[in-house]
Amino acid sequence: MLPLWVSESLILFATGSVDLLVWYNDNELYRGGTAPPWLIPAGSVATLSALLLRRRFPVSVLAVQLLWACASGFTFLQYTPLAGMLVALAALARQRPPSRSLPGWVACSLPFALYSRSTGDTQWQLIFVLVLMLVAGTAWLLGHRARVADERAADHEAETTAALRSERLRIARELHDIVAHAVSVMVLQVAGARAVLADDPQRAEAALDTVQDVGRQSMNELRRLLGLLRSAGGDGDGDDTVTGQQPDLDGVDALLTTARATGVTVSKQVWGTPGLLDPSVGLAAFRLVQEALTNTLKHAGPQATIRVGMAWTPDHLTLTVQDEAPGDGGRAAGTAPLSTGHGLLGLRERVQTVGGTLHTGPTADGFVVQAVLPAVTRSGAGRPDAVTRPAAGRPDGLVATAAPERIVG
Repeated sequence: MLPLWVSESLILFATGSVDLLVWYNDNELYRGGTAPPWLIPAGSVATLSALLLRRRFPVSVLAVQLLWACASGFTFLQYTPLAGMLVALAALARQRPPSRSLPGWVACSLPFALYSRSTGDTQWQLIFVLVLMLVAGTAWLLGHRARVADERAADHEAETTAALRSERLRIARELHDIVAHAVSVMVLQVAGARAVLADDPQRAEAALDTVQDVGRQSMNELRRLLGLLRSAGGDGDGDDTVTGQQPDLDGVDALLTTARATGVTVSKQVWGTPGLLDPSVGLAAFRLVQEALTNTLKHAGPQATIRVGMAWTPDHLTLTVQDEAPGDGGRAAGTAPLSTGHGLLGLRERVQTVGGTLHTGPTADGFVVQAVLPAVTRSGAGRPDAVTRPAAGRPDGLVATAAPERIVG
């Protein structure tokens, strides 16, 4: 691609050459007498120099070209400047919408009418004007097409930027969910191991084994995420063994097992006939349980009780994670520094992205996180059973209702 100054110089040279080639060095005036021999070349160069500003001031530049063209058509017999008008008109069509550039094309008819006076016959004058208007219309159309191409390029760039931003947010959520959960579990396990190391070495060893397992699982998830990034970037060196299936609802049991290892009491109950979830919805469900468990470990500590409920209907899965903790407001001392403060915000965005709704809030003695996610009925399984209301005072304490949007503490 040529530098800007080179392309501008070529345009000025071409337009000046075309305009002066139609001059024939004839300085005769309509009203008699002759003009100085330098008048036309000097006026042409001065007028065409204004084309350098056509990108910033397209209307003014076209007005200058039209004024010079009208003055030349009214004064000179053989000099009919045209190239400068066409270049300015194309620039106007590229820089301004049609509602503002089309009047410029219409205005070109005035100097064309003045040019046609030398043809004599009225019919030929009309044909002459029409031909020049077609030429000017072609210049306008080229400028307008360039404008459309610029707008499409700008829209594509905006879409690309939005897609990159969305992907960065998705990766940030994934990293937060993976790292925050793993670090919370590992910190609590190490603290527990230190507390019982002298009195109960076997429990301390079991806690350290859990730390090792959680660390290994987190590393595998991080390697999977990095492998996906390499694949998206066209790098064929990704490890296929760790970039396969992403976490889904089937991985919730493993999360609950890890949470129980920290000392938290965890229970799970399912109502209705399980349906199918899209991969993105399954990942959102997994991350919801993971984030809820992480928040409980951060803020309530290992003395908390967690209840996980899954209520299936033909079209939705209502996923509820509710915790109860003893103490002041259910918050364990010394756990607040583990929080980043962005987990629930990212979780809400993730759930909304897959078409679900999220409700969170404190209860009398804990906190509840509840999401309504879209589900698909299993093929051939018939209509799933309706979700029934659990009997009052059941041991797990979960509340599953036919209106999952309402959270009941």
